[in-house]
Amino acid sequence: MSRAAYRKRTDPELVEMCLLGDVLAWETLLRRYKRFIYSIPIKFGFSNSDSSDVFQFTCLKLLEHLPEVKDDRKIGKWLATTASRQCLAIRLLQQQDSAGADQEVEEPLDPAGTLEEIHLLAEKHQTLREAVEDLPERCRQMIEMLYLDKSQPTYVEIAERLNIPVPSIGPNRARCLDKLRMIVRQRGIKGVNE
Repeated sequence: MSRAAYRKRTDPELVEMCLLGDVLAWETLLRRYKRFIYSIPIKFGFSNSDSSDVFQFTCLKLLEHLPEVKDDRKIGKWLATTASRQCLAIRLLQQQDSAGADQEVEEPLDPAGTLEEIHLLAEKHQTLREAVEDLPERCRQMIEMLYLDKSQPTYVEIAERLNIPVPSIGPNRARCLDKLRMIVRQRGIKGVNE
């Protein structure tokens, strides 16, 4: 099966494949949620190192609990809860270390919202991620390079990768965003910038 075919699988399908030992299914699942998981410790203001620790912890917990989440269509919510709890635990340990063993420790600060708000945001991000995955291949690649690629490729690099002239990136981007908006509207996502 090609990597593109794995990307088209639903979360429950990927989890089932993971439980059968399919390494590419596991890689696809992690790739699908990597940015989302990292976004949670970033909201807490964590360093890259602590964010990586949260990501690794969350992935290990997911691996441990795969049999429990295999029928769950809300893996994003489960990941958000697990990552948020780990962030709170790290924050508490950091405060204890800085306060010393004899001093009283303050309650950890809320990371710009309640866990309920984080869950709602997780669901919105999950739906948006799925909408990007449903774009035609060329549009999906363009949107990912323009908005999701951490290396932030230039227009010249994007044009080279997609084998198109640089001046056509703007019009192609506009058409791809229109397609994404249509998918988003069909899925009923509200509050996404247009």
